[in-house]
Amino acid sequence: MAIVDYRQSGGCDVWVLSAGCVRMDGGAMFGVVPRPLWERCYPPDERNRIGLTMNCLLVRGQGEVVLIETGFGGKVTEKLREIYALDESDGLLSSLEALRIAPGEITRVVLSHLHQDHAGGCTVQEGGEYVPAFPNATYYVQEGEWEDAENADGQTVNGYRYDEVMRPLSPVLALLEGDESICSFVEVVVTPGHTRRHQSVLVHTGEDTFCFVGDLIPTTHHLRPIYVMAYDLYPRQTYLVKQEVMERAVSEDWIMVWPHDPDVAWGRLRRDDAGAYVVR
Repeated sequence: MAIVDYRQSGGCDVWVLSAGCVRMDGGAMFGVVPRPLWERCYPPDERNRIGLTMNCLLVRGQGEVVLIETGFGGKVTEKLREIYALDESDGLLSSLEALRIAPGEITRVVLSHLHQDHAGGCTVQEGGEYVPAFPNATYYVQEGEWEDAENADGQTVNGYRYDEVMRPLSPVLALLEGDESICSFVEVVVTPGHTRRHQSVLVHTGEDTFCFVGDLIPTTHHLRPIYVMAYDLYPRQTYLVKQEVMERAVSEDWIMVWPHDPDVAWGRLRRDDAGAYVVR
């Protein structure tokens, strides 16, 4: 089901939408965590891959339709499609169609970072050219993230798709410098670790605060501070920043939204008797 979950909050409609399913290497997803531990959470296939989702958040209210993340977006080679077992047959655009929301109605697109499984759906191909998928929207990302993607090196280049995604967005792009409010009910906070200028997105409805945490905490099985992805460029920062974010989430009663969890799309956190962060 492309529409994963829905709730109404403070006069806003809030949906978690799936942009498709993907398989990624389990060892890379859990870094230094031994396989006998992480495979209890996600049993791997014969190629050591685990099944994940690409969740997006859609918020409609106060005259805005805000989309957070866009998934791969279909612009991948057959080789990559096979490597990641990518399935976008019931993806983001079909979710929007089911909600009767046209791409042109999206007013803002906010990205945690520019890796292709989060930002690939920002553009579509029309007449042999790549153009913004949401033509009336402003797209938001940290300036430092954009600069790092533009100047990607041998370690980082495979995560980005410059010609197909980034270049076509230049005319509709808003580059952010640190924590900022982008409209009356949406703000971003810089949460580095996965990339140097990764950001998480807070949505304040007046009734609830939703936190799209991005790849700082990709699934509920990454709530343990030491469970840090090998994909993270700055794993020590991830370890520290995720604890700061989770403590704030508990104290301020946020609804956390996880981008890659196939079982739990969102939920509030608490600390159990042992002091560990868990979904309540």
